[in-house]
Amino acid sequence: MSRITITVNGAPETREVEDRTLLVQFIREHLGLTGTHVGCDTSQCGACTIHLDGEAVKSCTVLAVAADGSKVTTIEGLAEGGKLHDVQQAFREHHGLQCGYCTP
Repeated sequence: MSRITITVNGAPETREVEDRTLLVQFIREHLGLTGTHVGCDTSQCGACTIHLDGEAVKSCTVLAVAADGSKVTTIEGLAEGGKLHDVQQAFREHHGLQCGYCTP
């Protein structure tokens, strides 16, 4: 077990995690942010894409302990002041699917 702190959507989050915990599991299971999806279980689809220190990465390929001290932005973190981000609004208006295969 390791104690990690990751800033997620602007808020520092400190948790004890098993060393084998994937970042996507940390985000979904430890923080309850379900906008980040596990789509394929093979790291091919991109449904788990987040911003890690400003870079788009597949969170199913990163261990949570490797992200200790980092800044993460999930899809939930894109909205500001209750207003959807342009990407979120486009998904809503055009019925975009976030299965990850064609629209990661």
